Amino acid sequence: MKDNYMKNSAKDRKKILIVEDDADTLILIQHFLKDTGHELLISRRGDEAFELTLTHQPDLAIIDGLIPGIHGFELCEKIKTDVHITKKPKVILMSSVYKAQKYKFEVTEYKADAFMVKPFSKNDLLTKINALLK
Repeated sequence: MKDNYMKNSAKDRKKILIVEDDADTLILIQHFLKDTGHELLISRRGDEAFELTLTHQPDLAIIDGLIPGIHGFELCEKIKTDVHITKKPKVILMSSVYKAQKYKFEVTEYKADAFMVKPFSKNDLLTKINALLK
């Protein structure tokens, strides 16, 4: 299957924050995004991810639901509502635990822009990222 996501030019380069505590999943996401041309910011903890958001103002955050420090769902809401974050990133919440349909609807309560169930395909992730960064 041909990827529907091409490498971006320098002017289209975005900052993407990846918040994932599982090393294998983190490596997989980085691998999926390596050829996109975007700048990747990495965190394995919610509290650290919040500080990175304050400092770097990413365009998009990919957040695992269960992370240490600040729970992923709470981190999403904090990023979306904190007055010190002037450029609100789009947020994709991910989970391998919260798979029930009700969680897909509850993410709007936390102000997420999208929800993905793990495991996910490269094409699904890149399609979602592309749609949110347009």
